[in-house]
Amino acid sequence: MKITTKLILLISALTSSIFLIYTLYKAIILYFVNEALEDTFVGGASSDISITLWFIISVILMLLTFMFLLFLKIKDLKSQKIIVLSLTLFWLTISFFSIFLSFSNLWITVVAFLIGFISFLASKNLKKEIISELKKKGLTEKEIYLLQKLAGISKK
Repeated sequence: MKITTKLILLISALTSSIFLIYTLYKAIILYFVNEALEDTFVGGASSDISITLWFIISVILMLLTFMFLLFLKIKDLKSQKIIVLSLTLFWLTISFFSIFLSFSNLWITVVAFLIGFISFLASKNLKKEIISELKKKGLTEKEIYLLQKLAGISKK
């Protein structure tokens, strides 16, 4: 199964945008509930922090989505490898912490773990692609010169 860097970045962008919609939904609902409670005798000032946090999380997810989409423009395979390994670590960390933070939302943990696993597979495919390209390309003149210097061979 060939999973490309472009595919995993699109999957990550789609997933983070779904999480963005979810957090915006929670923030807006919480905001309207807070507004409705301010008119009653109960008061609603205690959830202002929750509303702010949900909006901050949604802004962070929006920035992440844009970042994933901007990473699509990178053509260098070594840079793509670093990005894919970082994505793997990111999604596995999200899945690990979501177990402890909100076990009631198990679907977040499962989705993040699956994307982390797919990112891991993409990094393996990318590593094979880098190796095959290096074999096809060969050594440059500068690399040959440096290897000769290292071996103590002088070029005449």
